[in-house]
Amino acid sequence: MLRTTGMVVVALFLLTPIGLSQDNRFDVSLGAAAVFSKPSTGNGTVLTPTNSGAVVITGRYRFSAWSSVELNYARTANSQIYFSSPLTYRIHNTIGEYSGAYVLSFLQTEKVEPFVFAGAAALIFYPSYSATSINNVQTYLPATQQTKPAFLYGGGFDYRIFSSLPMIGRSNLSHHLALRFEYRGLVYKAPDFKVQNLFTGERGHMAEPSVGLVVKF
Repeated sequence: MLRTTGMVVVALFLLTPIGLSQDNRFDVSLGAAAVFSKPSTGNGTVLTPTNSGAVVITGRYRFSAWSSVELNYARTANSQIYFSSPLTYRIHNTIGEYSGAYVLSFLQTEKVEPFVFAGAAALIFYPSYSATSINNVQTYLPATQQTKPAFLYGGGFDYRIFSSLPMIGRSNLSHHLALRFEYRGLVYKAPDFKVQNLFTGERGHMAEPSVGLVVKF
């Protein structure tokens, strides 16, 4: 994950000089998010995912003053904890998100551009076979990788804070940099990793407040 993130950071700065002569039709952002997952209950099983942090990478293309489309990649790692009396199962997993959304920018000022978005995602749950337990005793579980479709929604704003800073504010570069503050929500069917007793049949939800650096070009 660190290698992928580093490559994206390098790409952002390589693309910036190219973008200085363009009309801000594209932007790329790299952000960090906190991930809060909602518990779900069904079929006598209670699923309580742990909270975690995530890396979020987004690319947007603006095709009108108000409308854009975006593609996202995000990655986080947490534990899915299932209680099915009298046993507690814990599966540590990595979650990869591949998503796309329509973005509506309903207001634009010199400093701030708020937006809302909605779209679809695929969440891929990768279990760690060496980090599973039953009642806190490390135990092998036949957990299987799962892909769950999801509904993506949210909103936020880009803030051109760099235009107010000395030196940078007088540079043309300041018009191509912004901070992005946003809330992302994902609704999906809770995973069970195809393990007996872990199926809830209920919806899960991940809430992801995030902040990131945006390069516009």
